[in-house]
Amino acid sequence: QTASQKALVDQAKAAGAAGEQADGYVGVRTSVNADTQAAISATNAGRRQAYARSAADAGTSAEVAGARMFETQLLPRISSGQWYKNAQGQWVQR
Repeated sequence: QTASQKALVDQAKAAGAAGEQADGYVGVRTSVNADTQAAISATNAGRRQAYARSAADAGTSAEVAGARMFETQLLPRISSGQWYKNAQGQWVQR
């Protein structure tokens, strides 16, 4: 993920078009343009690799590693007013 891709993802989160999900990935809440979608895909690809490494080290699955990352690192950093998708699959505004 490049700095410009991170900026696009951050802008989408701030606008409420995208948000963190309980599985540890960025999700699209409303429609986003192609550049933003590509940036979200790049972010998620990087996270997928990181979760796989973390899972291998911990002897667990990538799904568990992603969910744990959401709970411990991502959820606490979601700003007031931003959206996230909870474990029940519902978009919630913080």
